Amino acid sequence: MDVNAGKLNKRVEIVRISTYPDADGYAVPTETVIRRPWAQFSRVSGSEALRQGADMGDVKVRFLIRSGHTAISRKDRVRYNGADYEIEYVNDYGDSGEYTELIAKLLTAGG
Repeated sequence: MDVNAGKLNKRVEIVRISTYPDADGYAVPTETVIRRPWAQFSRVSGSEALRQGADMGDVKVRFLIRSGHTAISRKDRVRYNGADYEIEYVNDYGDSGEYTELIAKLLTAGG
């Protein structure tokens, strides 16, 4: 699977969310950016579903990034263009292990 490195032209952030207890013992979420790779961005689907009488839209996207030393998991999020995406699938792209494919779902819309 050949990848045109010139198409990795979108800067994304891989964000890891951890929780730590505050002074009162309440769990406080903390975001840490673990990577800032260049990515190829594409929309996979825009499926419309009727759930409990309301229309819900799922926007699924694909990010293709160079693999790095920091492992990415489904617990992490992708931040791109002011929007957050929940990672649903992490896949080694091709046999070389040089690229990682992330399939994600839009959580919050951004700029």
